[in-house]
Amino acid sequence: MFSFKDILKELNLPPEVKKGITALELAQKNWEKIILSDLSKKTKPLSFNNGTLIVEVPNHYYLQILSSQTLEILERLESFTPSDLKPLFKNLKFIINPSLEKET
Repeated sequence: MFSFKDILKELNLPPEVKKGITALELAQKNWEKIILSDLSKKTKPLSFNNGTLIVEVPNHYYLQILSSQTLEILERLESFTPSDLKPLFKNLKFIINPSLEKET
């Protein structure tokens, strides 16, 4: 059985696409360690594009709190990034998805 990383290496994808997939995987896998609070249960990394991680939040309250922590979140994201990919995370963008209110 091949791991996701093994398959990704074998695919003939442009380097930026592979980098984006890796970035999103890193963020999703480590989200609870990166956010360090219950906010991680109602928010989630959605996609990655050109250095920007797009994060879904349930409402403006979460958007405001996470926006005020952008620099700290970016630093924590980079702490999980392999050195050969740094700098990977340059910006965060938050989008509101009210259906996250219902998830636990």
